[in-house]
Amino acid sequence: MGIKVGIIMGKVRRLMWGLLAVAAVAVGTAFLHKPVTTAPPPAPAAPTPAPGPLDGVTVCVDPGHGGYDGGAYGVSGTPEKDINLAVAQALSEALERRGAQVILTRTTDTALADAGQERKRRDLQARVDAAADADIFLSIHMNEYRAAAESGPQVFYRKGQADSRLLAGFLQQSMNAALSPTRPRSAHTGEYYLLEHLAIPAVLVECGFLSNSAEEQKLLDADYQRRVAESIAEGVEEFVDVGNE
Repeated sequence: MGIKVGIIMGKVRRLMWGLLAVAAVAVGTAFLHKPVTTAPPPAPAAPTPAPGPLDGVTVCVDPGHGGYDGGAYGVSGTPEKDINLAVAQALSEALERRGAQVILTRTTDTALADAGQERKRRDLQARVDAAADADIFLSIHMNEYRAAAESGPQVFYRKGQADSRLLAGFLQQSMNAALSPTRPRSAHTGEYYLLEHLAIPAVLVECGFLSNSAEEQKLLDADYQRRVAESIAEGVEEFVDVGNE
């Protein structure tokens, strides 16, 4: 009887060890087949944007007049200073899109000199001083003339300054092509305080005639102002491109 019990207990133990072995194998197999989660690969670095055509160029953009000085007045009474500022701000954006650093001599309707003696000269000198670190200077204006039929943009430069003459030529060509004036004009010399006191390429841009009622309405239109600004920026780009050859 004792022998039979021993045999039976031995069989039970072997059965239990067998079951434990099967369970261990099952656990190990499950572990081996468990899906392994890995961290997603890092996102590729964003490509470095290509430099713009005016990368490294600093342009001083001067909206003419401002504050007490309204400049010329249009047929409808619009002061030049407001349109100058609007075009200058659009030009600033167009130049920055091309990679340029832009200095605006004013961003609001204000003069650059306090009341007092020689206020106008001090105002102009402040504009010159603002261009101390610039490579190019652009003064934005609107024209007027007693003959109401006169129209179209015209760019002025200092006589004897070759780089300014070249810049004026590119701007004039670009503006004529983009704006299709009835009477395309040529760049011309002009005696202006700003141009006389700057050694860098500097021009004064008359964007159109406020004394011409049809052109005044164009110059008051935001879309047309952007077209003017883009044409000036294109001219600057062409000028810089030639200088880099």
